[in-house]
Amino acid sequence: MTQRLFARSLTASVALAASLGLACGQGANPSAGTAKADGQDAAVHVATAAPAAHAEGRPVHTHAAAATFASTAPAAASAPATAATTGAVAFIGTREETERFIGYYQTIRLTPEQERIKVEALSTIPAPCCAENPLATCCCPCNMAKAAWGLSAWLITEKGYGVEQLNQAAKDWLGAANPDGFSGNACHNGGCARPIHENGCGGMNDRQVL
Repeated sequence: MTQRLFARSLTASVALAASLGLACGQGANPSAGTAKADGQDAAVHVATAAPAAHAEGRPVHTHAAAATFASTAPAAASAPATAATTGAVAFIGTREETERFIGYYQTIRLTPEQERIKVEALSTIPAPCCAENPLATCCCPCNMAKAAWGLSAWLITEKGYGVEQLNQAAKDWLGAANPDGFSGNACHNGGCARPIHENGCGGMNDRQVL
């Protein structure tokens, strides 16, 4: 009798356990394995899409992070400004100033490139004492010409002047040296022995500037 009751109880327990296992199984997602497989396929598809796009000439979006990093990198330090940016040089047009410029002519030596700048800047300015010649050469090395050449050498080497700046500076100095202007023919009418401020060449001897 006792054995029959134990067998029935055991049978009922097994049946209950089976029922509970079936009920829990109904809550599971039968397509979980399939979804995982699909996800793996999708991952493979994404991984291979970028090279394909690149092969077709389209941009690959995986480079966006690198581009952003490059754009936020600090900019390189700018080169120091040249001395030519310090502003125009003022001239007073005195004999002492002319003597100083002649001293520059005697002491400053230009490189071939610097000489090119000087010649180009002064070639478009007629020589004040002989307008048929450019100031770059004049007809002779009078004191006015040597002062213009010395001023040019100083502005190029010390101030970093270029062609346009030097051209304007030479005109400004001539205007200060003789506010009344030059006739352009002083060399043909005795002007070599006249002071610069009197429409002359300022003399020929740099030790005696007129």
